[in-house]
Amino acid sequence: MRLPIWTAALFIPVIAACVVAHDRQSHEQPTPEENQPLTVVIDTNQTMNAQGGQGVGVFVQYAAGGHWHVWWTCDTAVSGLACDFALGITGTEITSPTTHFDPSEHGDALATSTPDELDVTAHTTTGVDAVDFDAAPGADVKIDLSMSGLRRGDFFFFVENGQIDGNFPSSKLTDPLIFEPSAP
Repeated sequence: MRLPIWTAALFIPVIAACVVAHDRQSHEQPTPEENQPLTVVIDTNQTMNAQGGQGVGVFVQYAAGGHWHVWWTCDTAVSGLACDFALGITGTEITSPTTHFDPSEHGDALATSTPDELDVTAHTTTGVDAVDFDAAPGADVKIDLSMSGLRRGDFFFFVENGQIDGNFPSSKLTDPLIFEPSAP
């Protein structure tokens, strides 16, 4: 029996929460070779669902015409800890950035240092925080992520070939990660 994509997405953050709770105690920095960003193909017009507070994840979605929705959750209901996200997003012709932050949380900000770059910081607990923006249709977007000082590719979630993370082993995902839309 196949589960819909959104059903699988509900379980992945819970699994990630277990990993994060353990890894918050110690983390080895990646070697320079591991910092080479991987390019993944992101399915156009696919969405995911996850509940805030239940797991750590940054979810990347792309809609036809250059419309991006990047949102993230923390595992606060499980770990009792908050997550401090910092995302550096670069692409071509980034416009119309709009943030969606949980109003009860503080420390959230959006900055546009160049026309092709967004810098987002967010203190996330049980809510779902997000940024929407437009970029050149079909153009790649690179996301550089730090979650409470940790830089790990397995915090990223996206749909490739109809599957969450395109069946990549989580150990193969990089941070930063480059997202290439499957269709403009």
